Amino acid sequence: MIEKQKYILVVDDEINVRTVFSDILKKEGYCVRDVKDGYEAIKAVDEESFDLVLVDLGMPQMNGIETLENIKKRKPQLQVIIYTEYGSITTAVESIRKGAVDYLNEPFSPRELKLSIKKALEQKYREEAPV
Repeated sequence: MIEKQKYILVVDDEINVRTVFSDILKKEGYCVRDVKDGYEAIKAVDEESFDLVLVDLGMPQMNGIETLENIKKRKPQLQVIIYTEYGSITTAVESIRKGAVDYLNEPFSPRELKLSIKKALEQKYREEAPV
């Protein structure tokens, strides 16, 4: 059975972060699209079919929690990982409660990022598998 290439959306207001994440994920064989804010993320989610979304918590205008909520309203089964440089237990709990599958505090290693994505995708396809 041929496995479909996984499609990941990276949402961050900093181009350097988007570029680094995209490079790491492309080397792992993922198809990646990146956008600069929550509004672009919502538009992308409405127009395309992603397997997972990585969302920066600390974005201007629409923060990561608001972006998460909007994504989950549109696509409840879509896996979302929140990451942040300024994490707290409160935001971690809120992210998970609102539907994030994981919450990463920066700095984290490429290995930690890849492991989080792998676990989220395994969970997604386990949940979607016919019984």
